[in-house]
Amino acid sequence: MEVLAIENLTEREKEVLGLIKKDATVSREEIADQLAISESAVGTYIHHLSSKGYLLGRGYITAPEKKVVVIGGANLDIKGYSPNYIRGSSSPGWIEESSGGVGRNIAEDLALLGQDVVLLTTISSDHFGQKLKDETKDVGVDISHFKITSAQDYKTGVYLAHLDQNGDLIGAVNDMRILKEIDRNYLQEKRKIIETSAMIIFDTNLEQSTIDFLVELCSEKKMIKIADAVSVEKALKLKDRLESLDYLRGNLDEIEVAMNIVKIEETEKAQKLKLTDRIDRIKNYYEKNEYLPELVISTGKDGAYHLSHQEGNVTLKHFKAVEIDSEEIVETTGAGDALTAGLAAGLMNKFAVAEAIELGIKASALTVKSELTCNPDLAELK
Repeated sequence: MEVLAIENLTEREKEVLGLIKKDATVSREEIADQLAISESAVGTYIHHLSSKGYLLGRGYITAPEKKVVVIGGANLDIKGYSPNYIRGSSSPGWIEESSGGVGRNIAEDLALLGQDVVLLTTISSDHFGQKLKDETKDVGVDISHFKITSAQDYKTGVYLAHLDQNGDLIGAVNDMRILKEIDRNYLQEKRKIIETSAMIIFDTNLEQSTIDFLVELCSEKKMIKIADAVSVEKALKLKDRLESLDYLRGNLDEIEVAMNIVKIEETEKAQKLKLTDRIDRIKNYYEKNEYLPELVISTGKDGAYHLSHQEGNVTLKHFKAVEIDSEEIVETTGAGDALTAGLAAGLMNKFAVAEAIELGIKASALTVKSELTCNPDLAELK
């Protein structure tokens, strides 16, 4: 895939970009001397390269030739663990906190897996926001395009989760009102960063209007487009926009709702069906709708399924989960995000889709072994 469409550059812009790539510290005066043009002309060409997404941030920071742009939520995860959970009462346990948010988690996991990744998200100027900013930058994610709002307007997002002795979710509250700030105007401002990416990944924590604009913006572009369904309710935002995606990653409930196979109020009823029956139902629907993207369906301890249209036929493949001793599982938060990141990293490395999914499953298995939402050990997989 040709990531940056250099044909949209003038010959002089290509020359300037070439000199900057050779030496990021080159001065305007040196560029002017080498190309026999004025310094003011060099400034104009640099401005054009920046606006077209070839230079990022301050100075001459060239855009990665294989850049992933992730658009989505960033929040602080506060997780309480109750080994002996007592419903309706205060349960003894312990509390941990770490940087989280589906989009942010995917971006961090991608960076750990060796990818050049830019995160487009919003945080507040409060202390939670500063923590997220510092920790995300430290793992290698480009945070230079964060939108930072006043603490008086919005607080940085917080995800408050209660987990049992197995690390499984009992219940949670998320305050993600700040994500309203990821709007059409913000994406328009970052348009060139998005358009020059090799891949975009977004989560459905975004507002419906933001998803609509993003899908419209990227519909005719060559980058790989991946959506993470996040939750059953939020998966509804994708219902009429699936044809614009290349991949959709979600669990069974989320996929069924996004494809309009199951209504939200019917989810509990669907969960009582056999796994194989639910997969067959999705496959049957998939066969009748060629516009659907490739599906990567998470099924927990039962692994994952991949559905795709291949030369007029539907291909269904099952992937076994990595065997993990129950004592090794710390908690499951972030496992789906790691699967999405592993899939994306594999595709960026030109793996076959099956290999990319296998990488995602390995990343997910590592994630559940850590109390952190993103396990630093993912770096061993790259």
